[in-house]
Amino acid sequence: MSIHELSVRFAAYLAQELSSDQRQELRMAYGLEILLGEIVKLIVIISFSWMLGILPEVLTITVSAGILRLASGGEHCSEYYRCLIGGTAWFLFLGWGIHCLNAFLNQSTINISAGLLFFISIIIIFKYAPGETENKPINSDEERKKFKKWSVSIMIIYGVIVVLFTYLEVLNTFVLPMAAGIIAQAFTVSPAGYGFIHFVDRALDFSRG
Repeated sequence: MSIHELSVRFAAYLAQELSSDQRQELRMAYGLEILLGEIVKLIVIISFSWMLGILPEVLTITVSAGILRLASGGEHCSEYYRCLIGGTAWFLFLGWGIHCLNAFLNQSTINISAGLLFFISIIIIFKYAPGETENKPINSDEERKKFKKWSVSIMIIYGVIVVLFTYLEVLNTFVLPMAAGIIAQAFTVSPAGYGFIHFVDRALDFSRG
């Protein structure tokens, strides 16, 4: 049984027990599928990043992006296996790149780079968040404003954390991966991010032969 089928069945059971309508049932199924899928993806990402020796960077990027995604939304692939392959490859690539940059750049350059990435990210979030998908449409201006407010609030908290990390030597190495995770998620709510993910989705469509 696939994650999608398991989520749909469990959502149907919950909807029956809670007397929920079809719209609520679909939302529960979508939420469960995302939750289960992210757990599996996180396990895969942690396993590969540990084997490659880049676990701290990849885990920081993944968690930073994941928390922001809860509020900001954003595009994803149409099939779970494409999200798993594409997401794993993307986070491992980012983690490897940040690992190399942390070893190569001095702390001042890292702090300036992280600040620039954060500044670009908050502009994207202000302009495009929340990003809706076919499975998770935003049905009202009130709902859109709510998710926008949550997204901006998370960004403000992130900004404070990044600044604190720049002053704490023991946490300096997390500044750049955190900024990378933030901009990676912000990218998914932008038009360029939607286009890129659609490209990845088509590239990973093995059914076309």
